[in-house]
Amino acid sequence: MTLFLPDTPLINGGSAPTLKALPETFRLAVWNWHKCKHPLWQKDFLALCAQSDLFLAQEVQLSPSCRQAARQSGLQWNAAISFLSPRRKLPTGIAAGCRAPAKQILFDSSVIEPLLRIPKMTMWLVYPLSNGGQLLAVNLHAVNFSGLSSFKYHLHQAAQRVHAFEGPVIVAGDFNVWSEKRRQEMLGMAQTLGLAEVSFHPDLRTRYLHRPVDYIFTRGLKVCASRVADFRSSDHRPLLAKLQVL
Repeated sequence: MTLFLPDTPLINGGSAPTLKALPETFRLAVWNWHKCKHPLWQKDFLALCAQSDLFLAQEVQLSPSCRQAARQSGLQWNAAISFLSPRRKLPTGIAAGCRAPAKQILFDSSVIEPLLRIPKMTMWLVYPLSNGGQLLAVNLHAVNFSGLSSFKYHLHQAAQRVHAFEGPVIVAGDFNVWSEKRRQEMLGMAQTLGLAEVSFHPDLRTRYLHRPVDYIFTRGLKVCASRVADFRSSDHRPLLAKLQVL
């Protein structure tokens, strides 16, 4: 595979913000888009956006149809681009959409997928809250085809900005925890950071080798409701949660 690096790693778009700040009770969606390839993806995406205030997405590929859907979403989008697809040169990475504008956006692509030599992007976004505070959202698509040491490093990198943040925190995404050792590393990171795992009943999350791969962890937030949407327009099912600032 020939790797094409983007000239501009951060791409902004979508709808204009409709809120100055996130409300103290807000709705979160987390979904791996599988590069927006399924013919029903746009329909499901817009349905999820209609019921979300904050949306963390992985395997985002900014095709013309994806950009059009983002403009119709009612959310402002910030995409951190890892690479350009070899054939069509489409920006590919992870993204966050929100009804309020991000106050700060940081990203890092220093972790490399060893098999495909693709940079794995991590995003840290700080959003204003209506109570005057701030929320930190960490969007992660964890390194997959690697040994445990690379996975541990990626988790450590994602966690580094959480330690010092004093407000509510969300760490979510596709963690690629297809082994028990990976899962234990992820849970250890969460415990160190004081994060609580969001549970789902029934648990319809996408599994690989019998283990869920998508997770939401929170700190300083009450989980009012959570569910897995039974959408089939990606190889991952969306995670939804209603959260309240403590």
